[in-house]
Amino acid sequence: MASVQGVWTQSAGGTLRARWGREVNWGSKSAIALAVVVVSAWGLIEPLEAAAAGPSIGMVTKVENQAQVGSEAAAVGSLVHMNDTLRTGAKARLQVTFRDNTNLTLGENASVVVDRYVFDPDAGIGEATLNATKGALRVVTGRLSDMTNKDIKVSTPFAALAVRGTDFWAGAVNGKSGVLLVHNSRLEVRKEYCPELTDNDRRRYCRPESPDYDRRRCCCAVTLDQAEEGTYIDRETGCPGKPRHWTPGEVDAALSTTGFSVALGPSQAIPAAGVAAAAAAFGLSTSIDDEAPKPRSP
Repeated sequence: MASVQGVWTQSAGGTLRARWGREVNWGSKSAIALAVVVVSAWGLIEPLEAAAAGPSIGMVTKVENQAQVGSEAAAVGSLVHMNDTLRTGAKARLQVTFRDNTNLTLGENASVVVDRYVFDPDAGIGEATLNATKGALRVVTGRLSDMTNKDIKVSTPFAALAVRGTDFWAGAVNGKSGVLLVHNSRLEVRKEYCPELTDNDRRRYCRPESPDYDRRRCCCAVTLDQAEEGTYIDRETGCPGKPRHWTPGEVDAALSTTGFSVALGPSQAIPAAGVAAAAAAFGLSTSIDDEAPKPRSP
């Protein structure tokens, strides 16, 4: 598994080998200082490539096994741009940290497109739209959720999520699709494909007292607002079920689908100043948090 430490060895190291044709001893202080300079200069050396992709909105901060950002293999330090598709393979995990320190973690065989991302703290605007087409994901929001004008949406194959919270999971567990609010906040879970109905149709199909009541024809939604409260999606209607507190076993089973198999130890971490320098070098406005979301303790 790679970590933010790989920014030095994979990104800067690859640049040095490609341009100077030699290996670098990353154990030396001079090599680390040189890596900061090289990574910082990267944006000056290759401005056309960065301009073509647009401004970066985040970067890969952890990866386990095979994953992709767009058409490229994902490595720690890989930049993420608007409209990039993030993919993982079998037994893989991928964590992306956005400019506001929001963490998006994908489980295995997952695919997510970053449709929209805006972070303007001066104007108090925070927007993010993620389109997940398969697999499990976990989102831990950063400063986006603190903005006065915020709009955070996640579309999954089975539900549309309107985010007012800070930490949630969506995916399949125990053979069922579900959504879990990990910590106290607020999350609306709505049927993914809601038909356009006239008022007459709503009265006819969406009122339980009507003889033609049919939930499959109606929009339906529930709100999660307590820690470890979740909902499962009804396979027939596509509607989220009544929220309830998931058992510890359900919570652990869900979060394990996006958890990394090996946690970073203190010996693997680089100093906070080094993380900030790497983040700044890659166009990120804030420092990167090396810690991936972890499953709850039993």
